[in-house]
Amino acid sequence: MRLRYQTTDRGFTLIEVLIAVFIGSIVLTILYASFFQIMKAKERVEQELELYHESRVVMSKMTKDIATAFERGNVNSESKNSSFQYFDGSQNGNFSTLTFTSLSRTPTPNARESDQTEISYFVQPVPNSDLYALMRRDNPKMGTETGGIQYALSERIVGFTLTYIGSSDLDLGTDDITVEWDSNNTLSLPDAVNINLIMRSPRGEDLEFNSLVVIPVMD
Repeated sequence: MRLRYQTTDRGFTLIEVLIAVFIGSIVLTILYASFFQIMKAKERVEQELELYHESRVVMSKMTKDIATAFERGNVNSESKNSSFQYFDGSQNGNFSTLTFTSLSRTPTPNARESDQTEISYFVQPVPNSDLYALMRRDNPKMGTETGGIQYALSERIVGFTLTYIGSSDLDLGTDDITVEWDSNNTLSLPDAVNINLIMRSPRGEDLEFNSLVVIPVMD
């Protein structure tokens, strides 16, 4: 018995090709949209993580500085009548300014430098934005306006306020908490400083961060 095979030259019709192209374009469009949605979500998460990391860096730096504040002029002295203002904190609206002497400076190796320095924290407007930059100034020439280095710790700042907790023997109010501190009046450092930061997230949300810094008592 001889088998016969029938061959044909028939291919895809135009309608079949168009349907295949249409289905393929739909699949590619879905894949394309999904890919970019995943990339945007990844970018948003990375930006949020960067914000939280930035807040931790700012808090860590301020904690180190404030925790090593010292009473310049009163160290190794029985007198509490130093005329040097070694801790000056004030507030204007949603923003605080703080200048104090600290032992947080790391001297340059083999250099005749001290670890004593004057630290300042304040804000400056960010150009073409409604945000502010939190500035840190480190000036080893204490009590002067010259010298020193200043730089921005963050440019996402919406609010920056400091509150000071005083000793129980200081007449600073019923709770001994104030938004201003002048060492020339109190003749001492505060017991602790509460840092309140409000930072703008990439989504436009204002997130609040708080940290309480205790200043060791110097006998």
